Amino acid sequence: MRRVLVTGAASGIGAALVTHLRRDGVEVIATDRRFATTAAGVVADLGEADGVAALAAAIDGPLDGLALVAGLPGTWPARTVLAVNLLAPVALTAALVDRFNPGASIVAVSSLTARRCRWTIAEIDRLLDGSRADALPAVDAIDGRAAYELSKAVLNRWAVRTAVAFHARRVRVNTVSPGAVETPILADFVASMGADRIEAARALTGRHGAADEIAAVLAFLLSPDAGWVNGIDLLVDGGFNALRSVGAAAA
Repeated sequence: MRRVLVTGAASGIGAALVTHLRRDGVEVIATDRRFATTAAGVVADLGEADGVAALAAAIDGPLDGLALVAGLPGTWPARTVLAVNLLAPVALTAALVDRFNPGASIVAVSSLTARRCRWTIAEIDRLLDGSRADALPAVDAIDGRAAYELSKAVLNRWAVRTAVAFHARRVRVNTVSPGAVETPILADFVASMGADRIEAARALTGRHGAADEIAAVLAFLLSPDAGWVNGIDLLVDGGFNALRSVGAAAA
């Protein structure tokens, strides 16, 4: 039986992924800030370094997968967004590095909005070399939306670098970048990104994505069936990126 840790497991994409994996016979360790019942999973606050360390310490035995689904939208303060969306995945992965079985898979939920971040690869690499929020220049001067875009852009680069670093361990690392998805925090994305942008995406693709659709892709990347998929960011956006790029070129 494969054993997978899922963060952000209480709702939305994370909850859908837990259901999908358990249906496939995977042993799932679910974790989130809170659950509807105390028996639902491991409670951990990934916005705090102590919470990340406590979660890592609570994981007994080896892992075959790590799904980094937990994330905050841009309606939260910038530092909190960066802590949960970026610093926590980096720190948790580092803390669990010796727990991964050969052939294990790490997958992180990113976002199409990472492409709106203006940071260069060189700037992102300098940040990752420090891996601390205080390495961000003037972080308190940016709003939550900019912090969200930055967190996902850096997460994508971290995944590529980690895929290279973990190659000898036979541990794969990938990211998935969804478009707008019908989850409990969609309203937060409408508030932080603007209703016009979210509605334009829906109009272009015909609908928003479903949490189950994203979870199915995550489950595939976590599985041995994706054993030759490593170091990529997979767009799961209903064709939004293609429709927009071809439409812009035609115009």
